[in-house]
Amino acid sequence: MTSSTTTTNAAAVPAEPDWLSDIRTRHQDIADDPFHVTDCEGDLSVWRQSALTHVLRNDNGEITGWSTPPSYKVTDHVIEISLDTWDDGEDPLDDQRRSDIRGLVNARDRDVPRLLAHIDQLQQRLERAEAALPGITNLVPGEPVKVTVYRAEHSEDMEPLGLYTNRGAARAHGEAMAAHDLKQPGLTPCWIPDDGDPAAVEELSVFGPGEDDEDTTGYVVVPVTVTSAYEPEAEE
Repeated sequence: MTSSTTTTNAAAVPAEPDWLSDIRTRHQDIADDPFHVTDCEGDLSVWRQSALTHVLRNDNGEITGWSTPPSYKVTDHVIEISLDTWDDGEDPLDDQRRSDIRGLVNARDRDVPRLLAHIDQLQQRLERAEAALPGITNLVPGEPVKVTVYRAEHSEDMEPLGLYTNRGAARAHGEAMAAHDLKQPGLTPCWIPDDGDPAAVEELSVFGPGEDDEDTTGYVVVPVTVTSAYEPEAEE
């Protein structure tokens, strides 16, 4: 007699979109090349930090003192804008230009890496949620949440043993109960589905120790779909 087992493959967490991969690539290219904004006597400039000299930093790594280099590559001095005012609050247009330049540099060097790190944390949470409840990360907006859980039970008395978020845990419970009942070493457990459906009920059989020895145990794993809303049309 041949036997077979089935497993329900967890739905994959949605793949990262191309535009996000492009952002990661651009960030990687500039990660070690941050900018610094200088605003002195009406000269608003953006420099590559690597080009500055005599750099002083505080405990947070922020630049508090620097000197502009006596010589540098054209690309080291990223942008230079001559303003009519020396200080904030003297002219709305100059204030806007100062704010825009600082905002662009902050977005490049501070905001993007923070957002990417937060995305990575969320992705890890999605992967853990998907591992615990397959399909939970592939919900359709406006439709009831539907996930499959797995009930281990004994088929004769329908006594539930436990309810699990994955088939493997339910199988483990059934195998432990069968080993306790049979108390016979050398048996090989095998879960046999009712049919070819990936969501079919499985029953545990044990094989051995003889070549043709097979016994059913009565322990089964039953997939159960749970939903967040009552759907009368589904009953019909």
